[in-house]
Amino acid sequence: MEGGKVVRNTSYLVAAFVGQKVLTFVYFTVIARTVGVEGAGRYFLAVSFTTMFSIFVDLGLANVLVREVAKFPDKAGKFLANVLGIKLILAALTVTAALVTAHILDYHPQTTLMITIACAVMVLDSVHLVLYAAMRGFQNLKYEAIGVVSGQAIIITIGSIFLYFEMPLQFLVVALLCGSTWNVIWAVWALKRRFGILPSFRVDSVMARFLWSVTVPFALAGIFSRVYSYIDSIMISKLISESAVGLYGVAYKIAFAFQFLPMAFAAALYPAMSETYITDRKKLGMLMTVSLNYLMLIAVPIAFGVATLAREFILLLYGPEFLGSVLPLQILMASLIFAYLYWPGGSLLNACDRQALNTTVMGATMVLNIVLNAVLIPRIGLTGAACAALAGNALLWVGAMFFARRVTRIDMWAFTKTAAKTLFAGLIMSAALLALRERAHVALLIPIGVAVYAGALLAVGGVTTKEVRTMIDIVLKRGKGVSDLVS
Repeated sequence: MEGGKVVRNTSYLVAAFVGQKVLTFVYFTVIARTVGVEGAGRYFLAVSFTTMFSIFVDLGLANVLVREVAKFPDKAGKFLANVLGIKLILAALTVTAALVTAHILDYHPQTTLMITIACAVMVLDSVHLVLYAAMRGFQNLKYEAIGVVSGQAIIITIGSIFLYFEMPLQFLVVALLCGSTWNVIWAVWALKRRFGILPSFRVDSVMARFLWSVTVPFALAGIFSRVYSYIDSIMISKLISESAVGLYGVAYKIAFAFQFLPMAFAAALYPAMSETYITDRKKLGMLMTVSLNYLMLIAVPIAFGVATLAREFILLLYGPEFLGSVLPLQILMASLIFAYLYWPGGSLLNACDRQALNTTVMGATMVLNIVLNAVLIPRIGLTGAACAALAGNALLWVGAMFFARRVTRIDMWAFTKTAAKTLFAGLIMSAALLALRERAHVALLIPIGVAVYAGALLAVGGVTTKEVRTMIDIVLKRGKGVSDLVS
């Protein structure tokens, strides 16, 4: 019964996040087509700027809250009040730092106004993040799933109205503010109605010291990850232009639109990794090896297919004004393969109490990314930013694998054979798409590419039909097929 509850609740959230990703991608596509390169650049810059700063409002408090509420549900109200109290202080400091930084960087007045409004969005998002975290502690994710999807629907509806009436660009950020406000109202109502907790603000010195002591590892990992993910857009805005951020933002949005797939896969594997670390290290190594194989099977067709048809996708979705996004997109699709392969290693380190090593790898990746962006962007523009992302994701995977192999034996020869067969099938698929892309619409080329990839993979023995079914079960049914991985 309890296992069914976990599967049901997490399925709610995965479905919600997939829906949110799809809606967000569609919304950004509409924005880009409507406001053009310069407008898209300012919008993406404002959102990226505040998203990078947002980690300083949370500092991992949401993750800690989930854990503590799960352990001590009778103290949920006290934990939540103290987390919210600490967040008020962090929010004031973070908003001040963000606005001062925006002033120092001397952005266009409209961009600065959008960043100011986005700071309010950042604070509200941080509030509903911990409200939903409290509900996660009670193992109830249904209300968060509803809030995530309905909030995004509100953003799209209001934003589309603003676009239709050709309102100034800053109103698109106001639409984000409306969605965030709704999520806070919904989360407060759900907490009070379902769990009898009315959120309040309090800072108890003893509780604050305890929360800080257990938050530091989460905070560092969050800071490294957030800066690594968004610093490129900020550096592009100053080293090239705000319009260039629009071109890069389009490539970035497409490249990482499928990031939910490895996240769902890793979330399903995480409990199994935690268990086998204690009970069977050999099985843990086997689980890690086949996880790498399966994610390689998923990543290669996406990366090769989108890279091959990059020009067609850009023209179809955004128009000729965004053709400058093609080459960065192709490079970012190569980096997507490493991003996918990182998840099993990162999950293994976290599951085996090696999160400090994972954080170290993230920190090194952040430093490399900043250095490469500073060196490459002035020389080769957006291509340099994409190359920096490629090198960063490669380091992230290599670092995680280096430490993961110290925990358990990973059959790298088996992975290498699978990778070779998968890459070969991907090349066959790309060749077929190149031959046909002038003769068929991109909508028809997608299923053709999938069929060619699958056929080539089966021909070289890269995958069996049983493995395909198992992979689908893991991603779509939240771990139902995990036991089949090492059977």
